[in-house]
Amino acid sequence: MDVAVAPARVTTAAAGGLVLVCALAASAAAAVPGRNERANGLGTEYGWNYPFTVWPMLACLAAAGLVIAWRRPGWARPAAVVAAIVGAQVAGFGVVAVRDWFNVNGAWSMGQHNLATVVTFAAGVAVCGAVATCVAVGVVWREPDDWRPGRPAQVGLGAVVAVGLPLELGLAFGDPDITSLGQYALTYSLPWGVALAATGWLDRTAALAARATVAGSAVLVTLAGWAWH
Repeated sequence: MDVAVAPARVTTAAAGGLVLVCALAASAAAAVPGRNERANGLGTEYGWNYPFTVWPMLACLAAAGLVIAWRRPGWARPAAVVAAIVGAQVAGFGVVAVRDWFNVNGAWSMGQHNLATVVTFAAGVAVCGAVATCVAVGVVWREPDDWRPGRPAQVGLGAVVAVGLPLELGLAFGDPDITSLGQYALTYSLPWGVALAATGWLDRTAALAARATVAGSAVLVTLAGWAWH
């Protein structure tokens, strides 16, 4: 047994398993609905406070965890790149959901015990997404020989996306308030912008995985937006 390689493979497999567990736990937490007992004997109304896009992202996060755990040579690092980006978006959706449940409570007058439940589970989504992201980054990380990026233009592009996209979305949808801009930043622009900036240092395969993930996520969000409107 190659003692220099085997521990790294075991650690990578364990990391993939943890990403998978985080994806499953976040999915279970996001599936918990809010509940409103309607007046006049109309029964119970249930609602979920996550956009459709969060479910394909959770499925993608789970799949990435499986690939990392599979220990297939050359596959773990690109899969970890995917998991880091998607996990960051899932964490952002969880943070936004915590705030939004209080807004729903104002409109629905949910029971306080139910509000506490769904807020706690939304925080769980955020924590699971953040943990998966940190673990995936640990798999991706390689100490660079030079801190100067090999592709400096990618770093600039990432900065533009991270900072400029929330403003563009806010103006496009007519809600350039600080709350909406923060939501766009947490769920879209920061994960995408950081990922694109990181391609300035990543090797070709990992950089392609990052760009493909950002592009796929953007297409998913665009299609969901068209379906919503």
